[in-house]
Amino acid sequence: MYKLCKTEQSTKRQRDIENCLLALLEEKHYDDISITELCERFGMPRKAFYRYFDSKDGALYALIEHTYLTYGGFTPERSKKKRTLREEMAYFFSFWYSHKPFLDALNKSNLLPKLLEVSLRFPINEFLIISKFLPNDSDWARAQIFKFTMGGLLLLMLDWYKGGFKTDIAAMADVTARILESQLFSRLDDIGAY
Repeated sequence: MYKLCKTEQSTKRQRDIENCLLALLEEKHYDDISITELCERFGMPRKAFYRYFDSKDGALYALIEHTYLTYGGFTPERSKKKRTLREEMAYFFSFWYSHKPFLDALNKSNLLPKLLEVSLRFPINEFLIISKFLPNDSDWARAQIFKFTMGGLLLLMLDWYKGGFKTDIAAMADVTARILESQLFSRLDDIGAY
């Protein structure tokens, strides 16, 4: 996929290559972009590309993952602040609204499903402090809950994006918080299913 850089300089260069890929995605379909073209646009030898990425797909996944890392929703700093679910959801939708050019570039190449794919395999680590919210669950259970929740949130966001962001952020935050706070399904024995 992509290499973990050891220096600040190599990390910056890797991000710059990812941003070059994003610029190309804004112009043309992903399938029509070659590593050679990316390297020429960036001004580096093709061989140097492989110091940072295993493939063009690796560069794409890095671009998506590093975009996620700019979302500060679950960072240690934010985890220490008292905040409401609605505020968090507004933050989530504001983040994606501000990344419309990124979403447009992915959408142009039918790559929005990659956004969901990356989110579902995104590592739960120091960037995602969900144990604070689920202290009595195992790591496995937390991972499943995170995947279910993140998948649903992203599908709502993508639907909102595809609809042209017509619903305001506050309304999106309200409905999403309601979904997350409410028991969506009655117990089957309560409705006579058993």
